Amino acid sequence: MSRFGRDYLNVGMYTEMRFPELGVRFIAVSDGVDSDNVSTNDFTPFRNIMNEWYCRDISKKIRTSLKAKAKSGKHVNARVPYGYTHAPGDHQNWVIDEEAAEVIREIYRLFISGMSIRQICLKLDAMGIEFPAKHMLRIGVTSRTEYDKIVVNGKNPEGWRGTAVTTILDRYEYCGHTVSNRLTKPSYKSKKIVPVPEDEWIITRNTQEPIIDEETWQTVHKMRQNGRRSLQDREKGPLNGYLFCRECGTKLYFHYAPKLIRPGFYNCGRYQLYRACTIHYIRMYVIEQIVLEEIQRVCKMAQDDEQGFIETLRRKIHSQDETERRRNERELNDIQNRLANIDRIIEKLYEDRVAGTLSTERFSQMLGRYEEEQKQLREKNDMLRQSLITAKEETQNTAHFIQLVRSITKPEKLTPELVGSLIERVEVGDVYVVDGEKKQDVRILFNLVGEIG
Repeated sequence: MSRFGRDYLNVGMYTEMRFPELGVRFIAVSDGVDSDNVSTNDFTPFRNIMNEWYCRDISKKIRTSLKAKAKSGKHVNARVPYGYTHAPGDHQNWVIDEEAAEVIREIYRLFISGMSIRQICLKLDAMGIEFPAKHMLRIGVTSRTEYDKIVVNGKNPEGWRGTAVTTILDRYEYCGHTVSNRLTKPSYKSKKIVPVPEDEWIITRNTQEPIIDEETWQTVHKMRQNGRRSLQDREKGPLNGYLFCRECGTKLYFHYAPKLIRPGFYNCGRYQLYRACTIHYIRMYVIEQIVLEEIQRVCKMAQDDEQGFIETLRRKIHSQDETERRRNERELNDIQNRLANIDRIIEKLYEDRVAGTLSTERFSQMLGRYEEEQKQLREKNDMLRQSLITAKEETQNTAHFIQLVRSITKPEKLTPELVGSLIERVEVGDVYVVDGEKKQDVRILFNLVGEIG
């Protein structure tokens, strides 16, 4: 073995490497390449280019195939997540692993109750529950080699870790959906894996039996976005992380004040750090009482007159009424028919031009006019399609919110669970005086539907 090591490319059926004093001789018999014979190297650059194109084309086809498979609802990743196992004889279908599923449900319950990720890990270890890698090794989903790579070679001690809990809390698959295209490689030449923006994920709904219901997952997702994750936050109140300054949009921060009725108040974070806004001071018990009364009012509206409440929500959140929606659907259908006609017309123009029955000048004029019309119609088509998608999403949001309110009978106390399931954010205005009386505006936005007047 030379000091050059084995850093060379094997091409063809037979490769010979020679190491003269400072040079390397490369011979590929099947490709007819010999680095000592200049005449055999003329075609080598072109062969390299074609090989490059071939690899790029194969990579593109594989990516397209995987995306098509994901959009059809099939699982692209062969590895099944914790909580599921492959169906017997069918690796495309996932079935619930009840033992692990119960652990997942417990993790969601503990998180919503106010426990931090670290506290959840300690509690699961104290309960003697197997961490995911060990459980999946026991049931045969993970091999010993994979387990050793995670635990032994990765120098991770056995036990529950924060990354395992956060992964469980973030996996949308537990709602019964398939999520693909979350990671990618910048190029087929690179081994680096980079995350894909969330709006480019491929989500296929209802592909397996859910472990967690949609409302619970959305509540946890909202709580994680707000960054409320410690039992100590109970002292800060269940609204900590949901309060925002109405003027600058900064979060309101909690301050402990033992002399108050409830020992604490909130104020604007921008004012606190930079004195760039006004204080927006409000006491903990005051804002909690305001939010609780608003939730009680909304629940009472739904219970006393559910149909009227539904109509109120529909009028509130729908950006277009039923007549406008139907008109948009008809216009969208007409645009699609016209686009199909233009494609046929352009095809006929090319045929006439080739046959010589249409002059070059006339062909260019007509082609430009039809292509411009096609461009405008496609832009309007995209706009109408997005409008109809938005209207459909708003209808679904209304149904989900009504279902949430139905599940709440008569709230008597503001809890983290209640706030997480119903409240999106609370905007607190500054104090002002009207006729010698102090006033303060509070705007409460509910999940899915926003402010309810």
